[in-house]
Amino acid sequence: MKHPIAKISPETIMYPRSYQPFGKSWEKWAATWCNWLLSIPKDKNPAVDETGENSPQNQDDTNVWFLAGSFGNTLPVKRKCTVPKSRALLFPIANKEDSFAEDQDLIYEEELALRARKSMDRLICLELMVDGKKLPNLNEYRVMSDFFDLVFPENNVYDVKVGLTRAVCDGYWAFLRPLSVGSHEIYFSAKIFLPKDDQVTKQIKNRSIYGPVAEEVDKKSKLSIEVTYELEVD
Repeated sequence: MKHPIAKISPETIMYPRSYQPFGKSWEKWAATWCNWLLSIPKDKNPAVDETGENSPQNQDDTNVWFLAGSFGNTLPVKRKCTVPKSRALLFPIANKEDSFAEDQDLIYEEELALRARKSMDRLICLELMVDGKKLPNLNEYRVMSDFFDLVFPENNVYDVKVGLTRAVCDGYWAFLRPLSVGSHEIYFSAKIFLPKDDQVTKQIKNRSIYGPVAEEVDKKSKLSIEVTYELEVD
C-alpha cells in the first residue's frame, strides 16, 4: 500500500534549494552523484538498467540514496528497488554532464560549463510526481555542479578513455527527504530540444549507449526521459 503525501510543497518533500543537506551544497551533491553514476561500468550501470536490479550499486553514503535517470527513452522505464529507511533520495530529473574525456574539442573548464548549460537551456518540459502528487516549481531546482575530478572505469558508459578527467554538470535536481517505511512511487520525465547540428546531438549519434534514442533524436530533434521507480522503503 502506498503512503500518499497529503501536502505537496518543497518544504515537506524536497530539501529547500538554499539548504545544505547533510552539510554539503547542492552543487557538491550534483558532482557527487555524477561521480557515483559514471564510475560504474556499463554492464552494472543503474542508468542503463531497465528493471532496477543495479540500483544498489556503490550506494556507500549512509544518509543519501542515489537514483538514476536514463540516457533517453523511446519507451518508459520502470524500475523496482528497496531503499534503506531514513535515507534521503537524490537524482536529476534531467541533466547534462560534460568532461574533457568526452568533449575533446574543448580546452577550458568554462567551455564545459557553457556546453552543459546550453543543453539544459533547451529544456522543453519537466515533471516530477511522488506517490501520484505532482511537485511544483521545479525550475527553482536547477543546479550547476562545482567542477570536479572524474575517473572513467573500464567499459564505461560513454566508451571514452579510461582514467582521470575534469567534469561539470548542469541540470534540474530532486533531493527528497527520507520517505516513510512502505511502498512509494516516483515518476519523472523531461524533454530536451537538440538541434541537428549541435555537438551533443553528434555525440549521441556516435555513442552505443544511446542506441535507438539516437534515431529518435535525429528524426525529432528531441531527447525524451521518462522513468518510474517503485520503491520499497525498509
